[in-house]
Amino acid sequence: MTVDKLAVLERLNNDQELFVEICTIFKQDGPQLVRKLRDAVDAGQIIVAIRHAHSLKSSSATIGAYELSELARQAELAGNQGDVSIISALLPVIDAKLHEVIAELS
Repeated sequence: MTVDKLAVLERLNNDQELFVEICTIFKQDGPQLVRKLRDAVDAGQIIVAIRHAHSLKSSSATIGAYELSELARQAELAGNQGDVSIISALLPVIDAKLHEVIAELS
């Protein structure tokens, strides 16, 4: 299971409508965040990359996609250490995990 739906629903007091709304937003925003992260890395904009990794980390955790959130956390940490090569290496893994999450939410 890529998304811990039960944990999220518990935090949301079992509000299914809110969960669906949050997931719908994530399905739209998640791919954009990964694309922006990749673009920032390609452009050498480390501060921008850190910001997008942080946003992906937070939004992934919000929907219960904890593995994706952890990958984004690693990218954010690498950015904070100035190591773009680690972010570049993580991007294909992040992208694959994002697709798994979106498939599970669909």
